Amino acid sequence: MRIVSLLPAATEVLCDLGLSKNIVGISEECNFPIEIENKKVVSRVRLDLSDKTNIQIDEEISNLIQSGTSPYVIDEESIRALDPDFIILQDTCEVCAASKNDIKIINFGDKIIDFSPKTLVDIPEAILSLAKKLDISKKGEEIKKEFINELELISNKTNKIIDKPRVFAMEWIDPVYSAGHWVPEMIQFSGGTSINNNPGIKSEKLEFNKILEFAPNYMFIMPCGYNVEKTLNEIDILLNNKELNKIPAFNSGNVYVVDADSYFTRPGTRIIEGIKIMSRTISPANYEYDPLPDSIINLQNFIHFESFTG
Repeated sequence: MRIVSLLPAATEVLCDLGLSKNIVGISEECNFPIEIENKKVVSRVRLDLSDKTNIQIDEEISNLIQSGTSPYVIDEESIRALDPDFIILQDTCEVCAASKNDIKIINFGDKIIDFSPKTLVDIPEAILSLAKKLDISKKGEEIKKEFINELELISNKTNKIIDKPRVFAMEWIDPVYSAGHWVPEMIQFSGGTSINNNPGIKSEKLEFNKILEFAPNYMFIMPCGYNVEKTLNEIDILLNNKELNKIPAFNSGNVYVVDADSYFTRPGTRIIEGIKIMSRTISPANYEYDPLPDSIINLQNFIHFESFTG
């Protein structure tokens, strides 16, 4: 069986299912696990965004979409040469990865598998559905069961929190977007209350005064596709906002930068790690957990370190 995966989450899930050797083509963003390091790249971002700021990226991608142009370029010739049995795509977000609309142009018909979970509850079901289509239902059932068990173990502890703190997850810094899809549920499972109580809807652009009105006790900065280091390189955009010191989370030292690319924006099994990171941060008394290296940093600690060393 030969598989082309055009989204990072599906690539990770395929490896969880034991199919890393069956993957013959991937997208440019597929960077985990290490087994897929030398796979053929058949989908790339149309623009060079490597040196662009948050606002420049938002403007250029928005302009592409408004003009009816996909942000992604699919290498049709290479995909045909790879002769895949299946091509995995999504329709959750046209910005985050190549979508089903892109592949229609090159007409691969019944080879297309849709992997598009939009809520936390959707994720284990989507994994099982994918496993069934690839004729490995048993392994899919195992992963689904483990995922659900992990959620239950976390919620059994975080449910003890009586006064639920207000938690804001920022998916983009400039302009500000609140995280959507499965992130509001991640916050709920972690013991918090989200500004967005409608799981499954897309990330939403917000005026800063909406954050002030919500008055979050905790903030998690998680730009889509960014790790901690990349986010910190642009954090001055947020720090230069004079309204920031009106937010309770900032004044109490509870603003955190997290590895969004690994643990928050990809709807696969590593989402569980993201919930654990949040749970331990929001309620360390109820949930003990040692975050993985480089997965989270306290923003105020970073500011103090920079001022001390700079």
